[in-house]
Amino acid sequence: MNTRLASTSRKKPRQARAHATVNAILEATTQVLDREGLDAATTTRVADVAGVSIGTLYQYFSHRDAILDALQDREFDHALSLMQGVLSDANLGRSPRETVGAVVRGLAAIYASRPGLHRVLAIEGLRVAKADRVHAFDERVVAIIRHFLSATRPRIRRKSVEAAAFVAYQSVRATMLASLLENPPGVDQGALVDELIDLVLRYLVP
Repeated sequence: MNTRLASTSRKKPRQARAHATVNAILEATTQVLDREGLDAATTTRVADVAGVSIGTLYQYFSHRDAILDALQDREFDHALSLMQGVLSDANLGRSPRETVGAVVRGLAAIYASRPGLHRVLAIEGLRVAKADRVHAFDERVVAIIRHFLSATRPRIRRKSVEAAAFVAYQSVRATMLASLLENPPGVDQGALVDELIDLVLRYLVP
């Protein structure tokens, strides 16, 4: 369990049964957000879907924002795990298209797996998760990208690796979030992924 989940919980889940209860609450919240939207995601509704009493829910989360906070952390963990895996030193020999494709498709899959949750986090994230935590996450991701770009051969064609890492990451993330929120007509996920891969490759690769 990450440290942020512990700090937003009234009670730290230490035993397997407690962890299962917390996970049930988080999954129930995700289901309600995906199917019914934020207004329906009351603590009472979440407890009902999770199959726990409202008293049990309040043992671990003091209010709905605490649940959203924990869910935000879980999504941060998923994204960091993806980026660390794809952009590890062990993958420096992969072609740029393989690498960029794995990152973009992986991030798209994360968004697509829980669209309702990510819509809420995109809108509510800065209020619930606090800007400094979001910025800290962004900095970690950009640092991973920067390290990988610095180690690749041949080198990228941008003058500043620091700027390139930031621009590449934020371009992909902003486009995916905009697509998630706006659902632009005629743009399916496959087409969006292909365009983003091409965009990043043309920006970075000589």
